[in-house]
Amino acid sequence: MFDGRTTVASMSAERTETDFVPSASPNGPELPDMSGSYDRYISSGLYDRRYPRPNRRTLGIMKRCLPAGGRFLDVGAGTGRYTLPLLRVDGASGLALDICPVARKTLAERFGEFVRAERLLIRGEDADTVALDHPQAFDLALLAFGVLAHVAGRAERLRLLRAIRAMLKPDGTLVLSVPNARRRFRAEQLAAAPLVQGGRLEPGDVLYKRGQDNGEIPMFYHVYTLAEVQRDLSEAGFQVKSVGAESLLSETAVVSNRFVGWLDAMACRLAPASLGYDLLAVAKP
Repeated sequence: MFDGRTTVASMSAERTETDFVPSASPNGPELPDMSGSYDRYISSGLYDRRYPRPNRRTLGIMKRCLPAGGRFLDVGAGTGRYTLPLLRVDGASGLALDICPVARKTLAERFGEFVRAERLLIRGEDADTVALDHPQAFDLALLAFGVLAHVAGRAERLRLLRAIRAMLKPDGTLVLSVPNARRRFRAEQLAAAPLVQGGRLEPGDVLYKRGQDNGEIPMFYHVYTLAEVQRDLSEAGFQVKSVGAESLLSETAVVSNRFVGWLDAMACRLAPASLGYDLLAVAKP
């Protein structure tokens, strides 16, 4: 995962569910430390159980945007469910960026062969720092399944998008997936409404938990409208090529069963973006 407000120096694998960081709004509630939350999420095995493979539709678009021998940037790479299939594209190489220490450790263990062959670089710094070392270096950048939505504060999300734009080649492509406000976290949006009205959260911000009982992991998300996706990408310097439905069923459903995933991908070709569980955008610098 990626949280634009956290740097390498502030990261620790010994996080607990009581760890919070200040809100992006000075008067807002304390927000979950998403680096710590994902440390726990991945370490518990829950993340891999929920998302055992890539989304068929999303991966297909990514592969079409990555030429043979091309380079990709996987922002918020997690445990590598998109990293590995992209590395299997003929001659491709990549940079996996994730501030979560457990994620980076998992990536290094799973893909050590690619690291040793210098086909995969794993980094944990802020995207602005990485951009200084890799200007206009990548054919494809991906912010898959809500990575951007875990970043608190619109200003920070725009900062991340601009850093990614700086790392893309002039003819490169960004593939972005964000949660659809019309389909996702409706109850949580209602619960957050008083905080939004009081200016303590931004419109679209929600707080929720993964897991259950004593294993609950606090999370932050920002859910998007179609207009907001287009607006933020444009403001960050991208030309939006398309925005559609990533899936109609939940992400867990479409990545847990290959046949269901295939059917859902076919249905998405005809469905309007507004029906998507998540919104899938393709943009160019």
